[in-house]
Amino acid sequence: MIDFDNLEGYRDAVAYDQLNNLDGLEEKFFSDLAHQSGGPILDIACGTGRLTIPLAKQGYDLTGVDITIEMLEVAKRKSSAQDVSVNWIHADIRNFEIKKKYKMIYTTGNSFQHFLDRESQEEMLRTVHKHLDQEGLFTFETRNPVLSLLSADEDIEKDAGSYVDKDGNQVSSTYRRSYDHKKQIELYLFTNRIWKDPTNMIETKEHFAIRYFFPQELESLLYYNGFILEKMYGNFDLSPFQAESPLMVCICRKR
Repeated sequence: MIDFDNLEGYRDAVAYDQLNNLDGLEEKFFSDLAHQSGGPILDIACGTGRLTIPLAKQGYDLTGVDITIEMLEVAKRKSSAQDVSVNWIHADIRNFEIKKKYKMIYTTGNSFQHFLDRESQEEMLRTVHKHLDQEGLFTFETRNPVLSLLSADEDIEKDAGSYVDKDGNQVSSTYRRSYDHKKQIELYLFTNRIWKDPTNMIETKEHFAIRYFFPQELESLLYYNGFILEKMYGNFDLSPFQAESPLMVCICRKR
């Protein structure tokens, strides 16, 4: 479907942390659900532990799984520095297996949209179903496909921010995006301008893709893979889902 591994933007985990702070509403949403469900908890695509570590600090038994070793290395350093215990596992969740059931399984940061084809989506959902306690919660969010927004500003270069990379270089980044309506995939091309010194700049390219789901399509995908979609919110503040909501925040149980 795509000719890149879709992980290019996660190799520099230090930069990722600079550009992806944990939002207070997001943290409260998952913290409240953890209080409701109890542990143990599985964080799928945990990245650098931006949510895993705060939940573990509350005393929950946390397992964090990620396919990108660079992200996990930063997560391990952060949890060690904060004296927080997390079971970090480097694995592809599509074929992950551990002899443990979880009261809550979640994935955030729009990671659900990184499963671009039906096979990958169903493999991930089978893993979740197998490891979720019978009374447990599975929760995630995905961007709402507002077509007017997806069709706007295609192939226009936009600012993606500045950061300091893992080698200490100043980087400025821009991106162009397009949306494939048939495949429901949004494609990004990031251009990173890395300043080694004031007179020495190199340019790199990163590709990135995410899959969009429409509400009824998403509910059917979950149903036919063993889940009931109990609630869908429009954001982490628990606002009702509406046509123009930025997100579809989903809470599911086994059926």
